[in-house]
Amino acid sequence: MSRGGAGNNEVRMKINAKDLAAGLVLLAFAVAGLYLNLDHTLGNARRMGPGYMPMLAFGLLFFLSITIMGLALFSGPDKLDRWAWREMFLILAAICVFGLILEKAGMLLTLTVTIAISSLADRTHKPLGVLGLIAFLVALCWLVFIYWLDIRIPVWPTYFAY
Repeated sequence: MSRGGAGNNEVRMKINAKDLAAGLVLLAFAVAGLYLNLDHTLGNARRMGPGYMPMLAFGLLFFLSITIMGLALFSGPDKLDRWAWREMFLILAAICVFGLILEKAGMLLTLTVTIAISSLADRTHKPLGVLGLIAFLVALCWLVFIYWLDIRIPVWPTYFAY
């Protein structure tokens, strides 16, 4: 006998709560970013306006979040035990610090501080590994953004410059 009259043909959806929650958070960021970008001119691919790249990035984030939420419906049960508030705060703090100090602290110091703060989110990082990561990412960012792309941002701190 079957329970509840559903029989053996009962189909249960196996929702992955972690992926669904992550998709919803990403979707919220994408929608907020797209909304805040409405005031900027887009331009076109040949002459990009100030809103072109943010629109592309937030549009990509929007579709990524929809994909993650869609896959969460079929990827099996994975219960969301708790929110990682400490880790989320440290990552968001690192992003905020990056935006706040880049202009005065310069790229090298800003990247060092940002990577150091964000590395605190994972308790398994070793100090030597974090130093190696900082050295690699600072060198890579200098090579890509300063040398190859010639982006005009200060490399060194300008606190004492007049």
